Amino acid sequence: MKPHLPDEWKNLQAALNYIEEADTPPARANVAEHLSFSRTTASSLASQLIKAGLIEELKTEINGRGRPGIPLRISSGRWYALGAAFTGNEWRFLFVDLYGRIIREHTERVDSFSVDEFTKNLLKGLAFMLKKKPGPLLPLIGIGSPGVVDSNTGVIIHADDMGWQQVALGETVRKVTGINALIMNRYRASGLAEAQFGVGRNVKSLIYIGVGTGICAAFINDGVLLEGSNFSAGEIGHVLVDPEGPLCGCGKRGCLQAMASSQALVEIVRGIHKSMPAKNKKLPPNPLWDILRDHSLLSGELIGEEANRGNAAAIMGMERIARILGIAVANLVNTMNPRKIIIGGTLGDTGPLLTKLISREVEKRAMATPLQAVTIEQGLLGNRAAALGAACLPLRHKLELVLRSGGA
Repeated sequence: MKPHLPDEWKNLQAALNYIEEADTPPARANVAEHLSFSRTTASSLASQLIKAGLIEELKTEINGRGRPGIPLRISSGRWYALGAAFTGNEWRFLFVDLYGRIIREHTERVDSFSVDEFTKNLLKGLAFMLKKKPGPLLPLIGIGSPGVVDSNTGVIIHADDMGWQQVALGETVRKVTGINALIMNRYRASGLAEAQFGVGRNVKSLIYIGVGTGICAAFINDGVLLEGSNFSAGEIGHVLVDPEGPLCGCGKRGCLQAMASSQALVEIVRGIHKSMPAKNKKLPPNPLWDILRDHSLLSGELIGEEANRGNAAAIMGMERIARILGIAVANLVNTMNPRKIIIGGTLGDTGPLLTKLISREVEKRAMATPLQAVTIEQGLLGNRAAALGAACLPLRHKLELVLRSGGA
């Protein structure tokens, strides 16, 4: 459940935000001037934040009018946040400090996509991390999950790419660990991380698109994530592409996810493999054909990696899904007019090719005016993005979490 900031702490929040976002560490006088507080009020707020362990004083002084001021900054080694996210076939866990710097990392492999296996490995990883915490922990665990998630209750409403419905993940985590969890879609969490620490830094209007077993977007404006009336904002995987297309996990035909996800890419490459002998073409040597011949599991991520190495069949498959993704992205450019679009997810993170192919398609199809304003880039944070974004969730609520827990 999301923490709530009482009105009486809003001045503290304003002071903390200013200290955190200032280009150079400000003194109390700067806080007073910037927020139109009296110097007494600004000094009192700073003292409360220092006592809570959220900010610290530097040992240098700022010269200005009157007495020199002591610079203030976010504490570098006092509180830590824990984030976890499920991507590919593993849970990734991170401890970060108040600056979002990764302190410790751990992964747990998940061998099947059953809810029981998914949950068991989450709890196993959390137990491991909680034994290894580097210091006092913000009392909230951020979690990035597949599917549409009610971030107020911690329930995965549905995850069509997994076949899940009504998974009470937040309640399970709280019962086992004794700590509340704040859960959101993993690709929206990735968007938060890219906006704060990646290629979306200092970009006011951006869209992050994660492409993997599912396809989901994060719409972020001035650092604010759009969740929608019931947490479905950004579910672009269920944008209708072809009414006569393949059946999607949501029960409808022709969704973007059914035609351009990593599973769709696998089916496209299987089709290429089958069609070549039918056309009396000799199969050239290809590691993808070796996998299919051995009946091993062929994944979209493996195809993406091969495409970025120059594998012609893999490139052909990527071109097909990129055409469909490019149409969807062009529509987002036309309707949302973002400054930047970031491509990520387990398939987008395999290399620059998918982003380049999507960009090429968008240039053909988007309206000229919004196209001039947008850049399309591959995400910077790779497979850490979702877990780092999940850790951002407790960081964003650090003031109320620390004060409600009794402070330092």
